[in-house]
Amino acid sequence: MTESDDNQATPLSEEKLAQVRDHFDFCDTDGNGQIDFDEFAALLKVLSPSSTTNQAAAGFSITDTNSDGYIDFDEFIAWWQTTWWEY
Repeated sequence: MTESDDNQATPLSEEKLAQVRDHFDFCDTDGNGQIDFDEFAALLKVLSPSSTTNQAAAGFSITDTNSDGYIDFDEFIAWWQTTWWEY
């Protein structure tokens, strides 16, 4: 398996995609269609109450693949499928 294979997630069914969209919308507390750092850090606290600000910052940096300061839905899907449980 190559490194690029490791980063490829299995396509989601419509049902799973809708579930992930619900999670995204729940985290997007201001409803702007993007998750900012504070929203991401709050999500991590729900998923892993012992997560730290440093872990949130590292996770946000990795997840925000286009480095625009926000996590969009596509970035969220990739994170949700591959790494959220690490926090």
